[in-house]
Amino acid sequence: MTNLANRDYSRSRAVLMGTWDYRDFDDVPAVGRSYHRMRELLQDPVCGSWPRDSIKLLNNRPTLGTTHVELIETFLQATDVALFYYVGHGIYDHRERLCLAVGDTRTDPNFTAATGLSFEAVRDAFRASRAAVKIAVLDCCYAGLATEEYGRLSATRLPPVSGAYVLMSSSAFEASWHEKEEVIGAQTYFTKALVQTVQEGVPGGPAGLTFDHIFGVVADQLVEDGRPEPGRRIEDHAAGWVFARNNAPDAPPEPGADPDTVFHEAYRRETKEGVERLPVIAAMYRAAAEAGHAPSMNRLGQIAEGRVQARMQGVEPGPVDRAKLLEATQWYSKASEAGDPVGPLHLGQLYEEQYNDADQAVYWYDLAARRGNGAAQERLIGLRQRIRLGIDTSREPADARSEEEPEPARPAPATPTLSGLAAEALRQRWLADWDGSEPLATAQCLDVLLDACGGPHGEWAILDDMEQGRVLVDFLALLPPRANLARAARDYYEAVGPGRLRDHAAGLLRAAQ
Repeated sequence: MTNLANRDYSRSRAVLMGTWDYRDFDDVPAVGRSYHRMRELLQDPVCGSWPRDSIKLLNNRPTLGTTHVELIETFLQATDVALFYYVGHGIYDHRERLCLAVGDTRTDPNFTAATGLSFEAVRDAFRASRAAVKIAVLDCCYAGLATEEYGRLSATRLPPVSGAYVLMSSSAFEASWHEKEEVIGAQTYFTKALVQTVQEGVPGGPAGLTFDHIFGVVADQLVEDGRPEPGRRIEDHAAGWVFARNNAPDAPPEPGADPDTVFHEAYRRETKEGVERLPVIAAMYRAAAEAGHAPSMNRLGQIAEGRVQARMQGVEPGPVDRAKLLEATQWYSKASEAGDPVGPLHLGQLYEEQYNDADQAVYWYDLAARRGNGAAQERLIGLRQRIRLGIDTSREPADARSEEEPEPARPAPATPTLSGLAAEALRQRWLADWDGSEPLATAQCLDVLLDACGGPHGEWAILDDMEQGRVLVDFLALLPPRANLARAARDYYEAVGPGRLRDHAAGLLRAAQ
């Protein structure tokens, strides 16, 4: 049904939950703005104007209280659609379950599940509901945990046209981002992109937009801007439920049409059509780029690098030959000359990763950062750290360097070598701090070790996957206590020596052979 103006929402219920003031976390005013934008979107005619009586607002609750009960009671009233939206801090408890934070949610994993709303509670409310379509939209860190091995949203028996749809701003164990408060009207990136896509529509798309139509545009926009890639999970027929009217023109653009319209149509085709249609899509981007459209120039650069083709095929990008590299550089340069903030970010990446020119990479990252590109700012900080420490900023594998370089001393082990049985007993006692979960212990140790080594674009970034894995194994062998994990990671990095991490990794690899 696409005639949203006449849709009856009296048998549907939406629960909107958001928290932006906290005791243990930093306050996030951007969350409050995103929450209110989502509320306004549901009552906008583009979504058929959900009536106020069909929307339950759980905004900025200081404590959990009766939230779980209210959620169940609300969804018991729904027979058509049950929609749950949360924006705020997400955190996982000692059993790696996603919890949605309220004002007094504790960061101590022993209290997380007792003071936050577990997604299992949301799932229980969905299970209790007889709604034909069940939708969860999660804009929080670790949102991907919502689909991890804990069952389905659907009840045992459902009407023929039924299903569940989970839309997540990040994967499991990945953070979600928000704009800095220096940005006027700062919001969370995911909700901002979601609302903007719905309000602007999808050029060339159908008259009614499903979450699948919306997700494709939102995901590619966030990835292109250097944000975390969102995820989704679909059950049964939920992908066919129309959420909003398409505000964009239904027909593909005519020759000579507005460049922005041509770009959006090319972008839609890129997300929906096969790689065999790429020449047509590239021609559309080129037409818009020749009219001065900077985002189209960036897409042509991505095509030249092979990134768009790889994404359409679901594979990793391969090596780039010199002619294609030059073509990408030219398109990104044109976008930068047009004042675009993304073009210089791509140029910085090319000069850092392809041309091995750190000075030029700094120049372009700095330009993009001054134009408000947060991803460029992060890369700039990391690259400057590596330059300051005198680290080789190229991506050259460790075994390709001169063997005449002295091998650094390894950090002294925290404990003497014991028999295998005693060592395993100590390891199991250490894992008890993580409720016996080795994946959780490894994930948290990697997270703090990465931060201690300068972040994702600092000194850690110069290591390849094998080197990173070997350093992590070496750190785990010290059995760092969970209570002092950050301190242990800093001590480890200081013992290795800032600027010597790659040499240390090379020594570990040689010792393992």
